Amino acid sequence: METLRVFALLTLLASIYVNDVESHGRMMEPAARNCLWRYGFPNPINYNDNELYCGGFVVQYKLNKGKCGVCGDDFRETVPRSHEAGGVYANGIISKRYVAGQVIDIHSDLTANHRGYFEVKLCPNNNPNEIVTQECFDQYTLELADEPGNTKFIIPEDSKKTEYFIHKVKLPDGVTCTQCVLQWKYFAGNTWGSCTDGSTSVGCGNQETFINCADIAINTNAGLAASNVNALNNQWLLYFRGSFPGGSTIPTHSLSNPNDLKPLVVRSQLCIPMGQYKNVPFMKDWCRTNCLKYPPNCHPKVCKCVMECEAVGEFALQRDADVYCHQNCLKFNSKCPEDRCRCF
Repeated sequence: METLRVFALLTLLASIYVNDVESHGRMMEPAARNCLWRYGFPNPINYNDNELYCGGFVVQYKLNKGKCGVCGDDFRETVPRSHEAGGVYANGIISKRYVAGQVIDIHSDLTANHRGYFEVKLCPNNNPNEIVTQECFDQYTLELADEPGNTKFIIPEDSKKTEYFIHKVKLPDGVTCTQCVLQWKYFAGNTWGSCTDGSTSVGCGNQETFINCADIAINTNAGLAASNVNALNNQWLLYFRGSFPGGSTIPTHSLSNPNDLKPLVVRSQLCIPMGQYKNVPFMKDWCRTNCLKYPPNCHPKVCKCVMECEAVGEFALQRDADVYCHQNCLKFNSKCPEDRCRCF
């Protein structure tokens, strides 16, 4: 009996511990509504674009009984929610164009990787002013290009705590649209829960869930080969670049080959003052505003943009100290104890 009590207590503690560790991620390509600004599209900046996780684990599963907005917003938000049609970040901007049946790349940027898997669905909506439903998304769950019949891209166990993944899915044959909505879901695998066989383990049961939505167009493959779609997307992106003051000077394409577009992408999540500017009250906001805008105006002697944070000193000897630093330092309005963590 005593052994059972100890086991139950350890299980509870493990559950509490794991649930407190949040992952962070976003879909970068096609550019989701929350991160359009990172490519220079004229959409409002969302500094928390890697935190569309249904309000968080406790909010989703305790307060909202598992419900979530179809694009990752807290279900309790007033409709239209922030990333749904009519919301501040959902303005019908087409971020990518494809052809029917094409094999496409899905880029997933996990700024805090907690394993799990990705899944992508498609809703041929054709009305950017209409909020899409989950039933529409569920019509088309996209299969992995190299594994027909499989829709889940499993994150490798040996992947790094910050990781950028690219996996390929196939668009459905015969489905075209002037405006489709692509729904990206990231189901984390770090929470302790009940498995289908009655046991308990990390990765079973309810998991932290991220959802992003991207507006795309899918043309008929008659008269427009997939090989020509890149040129079409390049022209589309340059069109938006031209709407920015000085946009023609942004180094986004090769002068020898205008179709060889190398887009400038704002990848940083956090930019902070350094040296003598570190303790100047307004400099934290200055670095964020100037380094995380398009195009960036980030002085290398004033601000630094950080992508990794690790534990230092005696704190580094504690279990999962690096995870603590990664979680608490790499976020908007972070509270990062400098005696415990170093960011670079």
